[in-house]
Amino acid sequence: MGRGASRAGRVKTRLLGFSPAQAAASDPFARSAEAAAPGYTQFPVGWLAIVQGPGRGAAFTLFSGVTVIGRGADQTVRLDFGDNSISRDNHAAIAYDPEQKSFFIGHGGKANLVRRNGRPVLSTEALSAGDVIRIGETTLRFVPLCGADFGWDQPQHSDAADAAFR
Repeated sequence: MGRGASRAGRVKTRLLGFSPAQAAASDPFARSAEAAAPGYTQFPVGWLAIVQGPGRGAAFTLFSGVTVIGRGADQTVRLDFGDNSISRDNHAAIAYDPEQKSFFIGHGGKANLVRRNGRPVLSTEALSAGDVIRIGETTLRFVPLCGADFGWDQPQHSDAADAAFR
């Protein structure tokens, strides 16, 4: 038994994601105040849920402004569940206007139509709660959170103010 024979059965253990140089420079478990600050940068204004077709059960959060729908990785709502009749980019768009407190849907100008409640969307149209949107073989249901009765721009009530209204 020489020196090489004893090393053949030896197992090395290595910690992934750790290097001695990294240990001296910073503590990976230390949190800065900026990194620990909770909060959202955007508030949800509604949702789209796939109710029929490829991807059934998937849901997508809508935010204020324009939400672009397509199969591509850069789309706000990515419908990449195998329905190749959906264009990669800008097949359709949904917009929430906080000034009017309303949702709108528009066609992205692609060859395949977008349908709202069974009718083709040929120009920008207002969306209502429960509207059914069909893009290719995929059917989505629109569920708004914001509207005439609620918006994130409304002032918050404190618990004391709420108690006074009761």
